[in-house]
Amino acid sequence: MSSVVAKTALVFACLISSGPLWAQGNYYLKPHVGFSLAQDNDFGQNNIAGVGATGDGSYDGGLATGLAFGYRYGNGFSAEIDWEYRRNDTDAVVFTDGTRFNEGDIASNTLYLNGYYTFAEAFGKVRPYVGVGVGWVQEIDLDLEGGGVENSYSSDGDIAWQLMAGLETPLAKNWRLQGEVRYTRVAGVDLKQEGSGNGRITDLDYDAWSVGVGVIYDF
Repeated sequence: MSSVVAKTALVFACLISSGPLWAQGNYYLKPHVGFSLAQDNDFGQNNIAGVGATGDGSYDGGLATGLAFGYRYGNGFSAEIDWEYRRNDTDAVVFTDGTRFNEGDIASNTLYLNGYYTFAEAFGKVRPYVGVGVGWVQEIDLDLEGGGVENSYSSDGDIAWQLMAGLETPLAKNWRLQGEVRYTRVAGVDLKQEGSGNGRITDLDYDAWSVGVGVIYDF
């Protein structure tokens, strides 16, 4: 994981330091929204279920939304800062001792630094692109509800990374439309119970896919 972060940071440093390219492109704003699919995950726990019991979580489809501010260089490359919020309702969280939660949700707030490469037009005015990003997780939160009681478990400061691929086409002067598939991963997260409780969820891998659209305004 550290090597992925280091390589991604190096790419961004090279892009940002390319002084002669700076005058060839433009800034842009990009709101985006998509359908989120959080993958099933396994995890350990303390003081939530029986001693030594492990958990399995499954989740319904949800929402991923965000806003990016970026710079498009004149050579196919672009770089952006992107805030993303993602939320999925819980289908079921079941522990091996029989403890079960059928309600709740898993959600995250993450700030990413993304880099993209957009290819030449493949057909008509449509251009494919690929991207990679590294992020700082402001919060991952897992809410477990049962018997009318809700307990929240959260973590912050984790490192996320993501891969993107999509297609873009011009809409009008200064406007572009993107359709995108995105994969996101945060590995080995430990979540502490909020409030006065001492429950803990350990070693949770947060993996998610999203299919979405973005509208870009170039200025």
